Amino acid sequence: MRSTFTSQHVSEGVGHGQDLPAPGTSNWGRRFVKLAILCFCVMASFALTIAVPFVARLQPRIQRVFASTQLGYLLLAVVIILTVGYLLLRNAEIAVAIFYVIGFFKGHARLESSPVDLTVAVAVLMILAIVMRLAFTDQELKLPRAFLWYLPILFLMFMSLSYTPSLSAGLDKTLRFVFLTLLGAIAPFVLVNSRVKIERFLVTLVIGAILMSVNSFFMLGGEGRLVAPSGDTNALGFSAGLALIVIWTLWFPKLSLARRILFYPLIGVLAVALVGSGGRLANVATAVCLGLSILFCKRLIADFGIIAGCGIAALPFVNIPAASLQYLASLTRPHDAFGTRTDLMQFGLQTFLEHPLFGVGIQGYRYVTPNPLTYNFPHNLLLELGAELGVFAVISFLILAFCSFRELFRLLREYNPHYLALERTVLSLLVLGCLDVSVSGELNNDRLFFFLLSLPFVLRQSTSEEMARESLRADASQYAEAHEVPLFANPY
Repeated sequence: MRSTFTSQHVSEGVGHGQDLPAPGTSNWGRRFVKLAILCFCVMASFALTIAVPFVARLQPRIQRVFASTQLGYLLLAVVIILTVGYLLLRNAEIAVAIFYVIGFFKGHARLESSPVDLTVAVAVLMILAIVMRLAFTDQELKLPRAFLWYLPILFLMFMSLSYTPSLSAGLDKTLRFVFLTLLGAIAPFVLVNSRVKIERFLVTLVIGAILMSVNSFFMLGGEGRLVAPSGDTNALGFSAGLALIVIWTLWFPKLSLARRILFYPLIGVLAVALVGSGGRLANVATAVCLGLSILFCKRLIADFGIIAGCGIAALPFVNIPAASLQYLASLTRPHDAFGTRTDLMQFGLQTFLEHPLFGVGIQGYRYVTPNPLTYNFPHNLLLELGAELGVFAVISFLILAFCSFRELFRLLREYNPHYLALERTVLSLLVLGCLDVSVSGELNNDRLFFFLLSLPFVLRQSTSEEMARESLRADASQYAEAHEVPLFANPY
C-alpha cells in the first residue's frame, strides 16, 4: 500500500523507466512514515474524545430496538444490511454518491430513529473500501501536488483550537472536516477513478435527486415551498439542478433527438422540484450551467425550445406553491434577494477584517456574533475561512481551486473525444458548486464541492493511464506485425 503525491501531468512519466532512489530517499521515507503515524495517533486521540459520548448516546437506541423487535426480524435486518454493505463495497462509487445524498434523506421522520448516523455509516464503508483496495490490490493512492494546499488549512484548524471561543465546537468541526470532508476529497482517487465509475457516481446522484423530487410532489398546491425529505429547500433545489445539468450536459449530447425526448418526463419532474423549492441560487446557477452546455452543444437549442414551451404551457396546471414563486420573484429586487444572508456575510467580512491573520478560531464565528443561533455561519465559504482561520487559509483554498480549474481547462484543450462530455459536465458542476458556496457555503456541508475539486485530477490520472494502455497495445501490435512470418514463407 503506497500513498504518493504526483505531479498534475501524470502522462509525462508514462513510458520512462523508474529512476534510482537518491541516497537519502529511504531515510526520508522512514521519517515520513513515522510522521504520518504520529499524525494519525493525534487525530485518533481527538476522535476518541467524541467517540465515547457518541457510543453513550447510541447504546439506549440499540437497546430499544432489540427490546421492541422480534428476533426473526432482527436476523433478516442483519442479512439485508450485510448484503447491501457487500454490494456497496463491490461498487464503492455508488457508496460515495450515497455519502453525499444521504444527508438529504436522513432527516425524514422514518429515518430519525435510526440507531446509527447514516452519514457516518456510509463513511465507514468508504474507508473500509479504500483500505481493502490499497491493502489487497495493486492500486495506489496517487494524490496531486495541489493537495499540499490542504495542509495549511489543517494546520490553522488545529492551531486555532488553542484560541477558539468554544473548544468542543471547534474540535467537532475540525474532526468532521478531517474524517468526512477530506474523505470525500480523497475517495475519488481510489473509489471513483475511471470514466465508467464517475458516470455511475453521477447516475446515482441523478436517481437520488429524482426520488427527492417525487417525494416533494405531495406538497404541490400547499402553502409552503417544496422541500427535501430532510425538510431543506436548498437541498432539493441544488440536487434537482445538479441532476438537470448531468442529464443535459453528459447524456443529451450522446443521444439523438428521438431518444432525448424519452428523458423529457424526467426533466419535467426535476424542473418542477427546482422551481417549487424556491431556491433562488439553485435556479439561477442551473440556468447558467444549462446555457453553458448549449454553448458546448448547439443542437440542444431545439430541446431547450421544446422543454421551455411545454413548461410554460403546463405551469398553470402544476400548482407550484405561491411561496416558491414569491421567493423567485425577489430576484428582480437584488437588495431583497439575499435576505438575512446579507447581514451574515457583512458580519463575516467585518470579523475577517478585524482578525485578518488567524481569524477567531475554528467554529468561532457563531460565538462572536450577536446571536449564535441565527448567525451560525456566513453562508460564504471564503468569508467563513477568513473569519475563522485568517487570510492564509483563504489563499490556500483559492490556490487549490485555481489548480483544479487549470487542470480541467488543460484537459479540455487536449480534446479527448471519449472524455469530452464528461469533462464539460465536471466544468458545469464546478460552476454550480462555486455559485453555491458563494451564497450558501458552509465548510462541512459542502463536501460535494471538495469532491468536485478533486475530479479534474482524477480525470488526468484516468486519461493518462488509458493513453498508456493504448500505447502499449499499439507497440505490441507493431511488434507482432514486424515479426510476423508468412504462412508459406521460404526459410532459405
